[in-house]
Amino acid sequence: MLAICPNTKDIQIWSGCDNPDPKTWTVKYTLSEHDLVVCGLDWSPVSNKIVSCSHDRNAFVWTLDDATNKWVPSLVILRINRAALDCKWNPEGTKFAVGSGAKCVPVCHFEENNDWWISKMIKKPIKSTVVSVDWHPNSQLIAAGSTDMKCRVFSAYIPEVDATQDNGPFVTAQPFGELMAEFDSSNGWVEACRWSGSGNTLAFLGHDSSLTVVTFDGMGNHSTQVIRMKHLPLMCLVFNSEAQIICAGHDMNPMLFEEKEGSWSMSKMLDQKETSAAGPKKSGFANSRALFEAKSNQGTSNTTNASTSIKTKHEGAITCITSTGANKFSTTGLDGRLVLWNF
Repeated sequence: MLAICPNTKDIQIWSGCDNPDPKTWTVKYTLSEHDLVVCGLDWSPVSNKIVSCSHDRNAFVWTLDDATNKWVPSLVILRINRAALDCKWNPEGTKFAVGSGAKCVPVCHFEENNDWWISKMIKKPIKSTVVSVDWHPNSQLIAAGSTDMKCRVFSAYIPEVDATQDNGPFVTAQPFGELMAEFDSSNGWVEACRWSGSGNTLAFLGHDSSLTVVTFDGMGNHSTQVIRMKHLPLMCLVFNSEAQIICAGHDMNPMLFEEKEGSWSMSKMLDQKETSAAGPKKSGFANSRALFEAKSNQGTSNTTNASTSIKTKHEGAITCITSTGANKFSTTGLDGRLVLWNF
């Protein structure tokens, strides 16, 4: 199944998504508990629960009731006074984190006595909106990217949930909320951050069209490489392997970055263009610019001209990318399209 938000306050759950023909997919459930647009969704593969967050400053944990065949929401006490923007389950599915405009990261776990999800706050030294969060594989470290142009790593160890404390790539372990590391994002706010499968590499995107890759050696040391690009800013990323990162954004074309001999670089654009006898066709950005110039300079809105048509599968900025298996991922964008990739 597939959970999406079509830029509304509702959550749609589609079934039959294992069929390669999307025409057979159907909306099986519609979840309508939020009051404003839903901007964060994460489906736990361990507990089969969905966490959602919204501009209405609330989050809900959805559980499928087998008896009634309905998704039942559970209350989450977020304690924030600004919009919730991103949410992620930890690998064990026992707690989740939320990025918000309240300059904090609520880390939530279930309290059985009151039958609700309570939050513990990570605040200092965050100075601006947290737009992206991601869990380390040990479930006790969390990366948070914010609009103060920094990506930070915090300790998220909760004794009631976590059995033993694991320091991950750092030498010493710290109590909940302690700042473990802080990295600058060049000259732009952080768009997204992700850990690799091993937890030895952290990557995050800056709005100045940069990709920063931080590699830890497990002894408290790390090396940082910043890749600055001529393309439009990237908005989302995912690790395909320890040596491959797939990014996407305003260029409407996923990019593959690879690590070779200890150095990261962009390998290729994954949405390959067709070529003709006249030579290679324009990129999606070049076509969009030509279309805009035709409208502003010539007063025409001719979209049928081959020289001004967009050739990428997406026709709007790609805002979300999700791994669906080895060498497989999906992208969704502002054009209302979901694209499944296998490369």
